[in-house]
Formats: sequence, C-alpha cells, structure tokens
Amino acid sequence: MHRERAGKSTYADYEVLIVDNQSAEAETLAWFDAISADSRVKVIRFDAPFNFSAINNAAARQAQGEVLCLLNNDTQVISPGWLEEMVSRLLQPRVGVVGAKLYYADGRVQHAGDAVGPGGLADHLHSRLPGDAPGYCDRAVLAQALSAVTAACLVTRRDLYERLGGLNEADLAVAFNDVDYCLRVREAGWQVHFTPYAELYHLESVSRGKDDNPEKQARAAAEAAYMRKRWAQVLEHDLFYNPNLNYRRPDFSLGHAPRVETPWRK
Repeated sequence: MHRERAGKSTYADYEVLIVDNQSAEAETLAWFDAISADSRVKVIRFDAPFNFSAINNAAARQAQGEVLCLLNNDTQVISPGWLEEMVSRLLQPRVGVVGAKLYYADGRVQHAGDAVGPGGLADHLHSRLPGDAPGYCDRAVLAQALSAVTAACLVTRRDLYERLGGLNEADLAVAFNDVDYCLRVREAGWQVHFTPYAELYHLESVSRGKDDNPEKQARAAAEAAYMRKRWAQVLEHDLFYNPNLNYRRPDFSLGHAPRVETPWRK
C-alpha cells in the first residue's frame, strides 16, 4: 500500500504486507526500509520469478487478519471509505469475495466486474465506459452479484481463502487466477459481489508489462487452455450475462443469433 493509499483510507484497523519480488532500484529499496518503520507494515522478500498467485499466497500465509485484501501495486485510492465499503459487504451472509470499481488514469472505467465466457474467457464489464456513465441497465453504478472480479483489488475471507488453497500457483501463475478463485468460491456455495462505491485507479500491467515474448505467450496460452478445460460449463453461460447478448465481447449488445429458444417457438 503506497503512502497515498494509506493517507486516503479512513479504515484504520489494517496491516500492510508488501511483497518485494526481486526489486533492484535503489529508490524502491530505500522506500521499503522507510515504510517498514511503521509497525503496521511488513515487507516480505519473494526471490523467485514473477508468479502472481504465489506472491499473494505468500503474503496471505503471514497475514494476521480475518479479511484479506489483494491489492496491486499499480492502484491508487479514490474513495477514502473503500475498505469500509468492501469489508461491510463481505461480512454479509454467504458473501466470499467483493471487488471494487477501477478506473484508467483518464477516468474511464477499467473494471466493473468480470464476465466469464463472453469475450472468449473472461473480460471486464463496461471497460472504457465514461467513468460517470450508468452502463447497461445501470449495472456500472449498482452493487451486484457477479461471476468474478479482478484481484487488482478484492477482499475475501481468510478462512475461505485458506480452505480453497488460495490462488492457483501451479496452473495460473499470471493470468486468470483471480477469475479461477472467484469461480471456486461460487462452486463452494459463496457469492462474489461487485461494488461501485469502492473506487480506485488501476494502471493496468504498468509494473509487470505485457506478454510480448514467446515464453510469456506460451505461458499465457497454457493458462487459457487450463481455464477452458476446468471451467468449460461455466464459460458456456455466465449466469450474470444474458445469453441473448453478444458473446464475442461483453459489451451488452444483442447477439447475432439468440442462444435461448423463445417459448412461443417451441
């Protein structure tokens, strides 16, 4: 959690676990030393190749609280009450995950929940919509249950996270691990919620970079193949996305052909 995040957050009862994944810049290392003076902050060294799932699992094992917040280092808080909003929804019966509304630096929507299936595998709903636009049936500005949310910023129950084995380190080192976790949460009988009242900027993939070499592309293809096999039935029909809408991308436009037969044609 950067200084500006802590300063803008009104929720006071938290600890911050920062995972240092082979940082080398002197300024970054000096900042780690300085921030560690705060008793609420702990820097965890993770000296291994980048594995988003393993990084979050390592931090979760050392966390003390009953609620885990997975938070990327390329996010910035907008709404000071973001944690109160997310945790209060998480503590409702049978809610296992809560995700936030994320924006690009220019104010457009980056994430308002995820659709699973439309777009091929998983894709953000209302992506690139103007930040104050209501979206399809006002769904960009309404709290709701969904199939999945991004782990760039989500909260989950620690006991549930541990029971489900956390993020999948073996098969989903970089991509889709958050979607897979949300689907396993739902498979276990819990709900996944999105709230537009917790708002942050997300400078997507700024620190990690893109899949722009053969090794990264092969890894991405293997992760996509795992998801298609593991969640084949879910990918066929996202319960929170009308099957008669466009499945090439989750833009809420009408599909070229209905996927559900109308009753009067039977």
